[in-house]
Amino acid sequence: MFKNQNPVFDYQKEPSRDILCIDCKSFYASVECVERGLNPLEAKLVVMSYPSNSWEERGSGLILASSPEAKKAYGITNISRARDLPFPYPKDLHIAPPRMAYYMEKNKEINAIYKKYADEANHHVYSVDESFLDITNSLNLFGVKTAKELAQMIQQDVVDRTGIYTTVGIGDNPLLAKLALDNASKDSPDRIAEWRYEEVKTTVWQIPKLTDFWGIGRKMAVRLNNLGIDTVYDLAHADYYRLKSTLGVIGTQLYAHAWGIDRSFLGEKYTPKSKSMGNSQILNRDYTRRSEIEIVIKEMADQLGTRLRRAETKAQVISLWVGFSLGYIDPSGKRGFHQQLKIPATNSSHELAEALLRIFDQHYKRQDIRSIGVNCSQLVYSAGLQLNLFDDPKEQMNHAKVDFIVDKIRQKYGFKAIVHAHSLLEGGRAIARSSLVGGHAGGMAGIEGEGHATHEKRISRLQ
Repeated sequence: MFKNQNPVFDYQKEPSRDILCIDCKSFYASVECVERGLNPLEAKLVVMSYPSNSWEERGSGLILASSPEAKKAYGITNISRARDLPFPYPKDLHIAPPRMAYYMEKNKEINAIYKKYADEANHHVYSVDESFLDITNSLNLFGVKTAKELAQMIQQDVVDRTGIYTTVGIGDNPLLAKLALDNASKDSPDRIAEWRYEEVKTTVWQIPKLTDFWGIGRKMAVRLNNLGIDTVYDLAHADYYRLKSTLGVIGTQLYAHAWGIDRSFLGEKYTPKSKSMGNSQILNRDYTRRSEIEIVIKEMADQLGTRLRRAETKAQVISLWVGFSLGYIDPSGKRGFHQQLKIPATNSSHELAEALLRIFDQHYKRQDIRSIGVNCSQLVYSAGLQLNLFDDPKEQMNHAKVDFIVDKIRQKYGFKAIVHAHSLLEGGRAIARSSLVGGHAGGMAGIEGEGHATHEKRISRLQ
């Protein structure tokens, strides 16, 4: 290859496997349909957090999933709200509160079916409703000649056992399988699409929008637009070296992806160069009082500290992300702020809370808040206690002992067995969120009620 000449890919030398990317169609909504004896492809159903029959309160309801017919009838997506539905709610519209723990169990059940067709090394769970399977060595085992035949067999097996319909993308590698799934399978009569190397020009290059391409979000699309790249075809024919100098390794990766190139293997173990931990939440209402926001930040620091201690690791960088209310107009035009702070390595809930509140104090200007996220990075693994020379050693030891005792009690009796006093104040979210899975209600109707609060009597008020 001559200098400044774009790379040329030889598909004959690229890895060619039979990869399936399988998606459970409208997974949460489909599970709820099956539970109600409804056909997931015909019924109108939405899974909604904070459902309400009150006109005034219904705006807080967040639609987490919708059946295909509900999307078609009401023009909604999985980021819509209750206010986007007709009100009063139509009689043929079923509204289900989220049951995240149950969905996770269904996910395990469906992935157990997948494991019949590919062993552990050739099975990768991508998300709660998507999985990759490498079935290259499974075709002869099941007496089929093509990947599509085995994909149809898997589809039928899943619907027979669970009532859930699936869509499938097939490709020579995980990238092509994923692109086929996202861009073609949903419109196919049999819900299967197959994209191979020899069809890249008529498939991958015809993807209508950059944001429909795997790995390109809204911000990256803008950066590519600024380089004169508006389509996937443009990306595949862009100046490789300009992409590399402007976007770095991501630019070279996107260029290869635009040609359908992906050299990853499902059985290949991936070890990230750096690790981080974090969690975020959308508040159940706008928080306008500083004291209430600080309570939530302390609770999130406590949760983060618990996870760090469980992993026997400590954080050297802590960051705070705060999102403003949709109804709040900031004079600067910002939708929130995201700042980080370098700290001595720690997993102390108290020290993490202090650092996060320091960031908050510097950047909070009395905005109305609706979402908060915390994250820690530059993790170091250590089970010992490193004392800070600038603080009282006894006080540091006491904080460590409190963390240890709290962790042990919660490990045995559950989170609500012992909570900090501030969580009992107005604005506290930790107790309510302890029953959630993935930020959403884990049980039948959301937050645990009095009948399920088996440890309420053991709540202790920690100062």
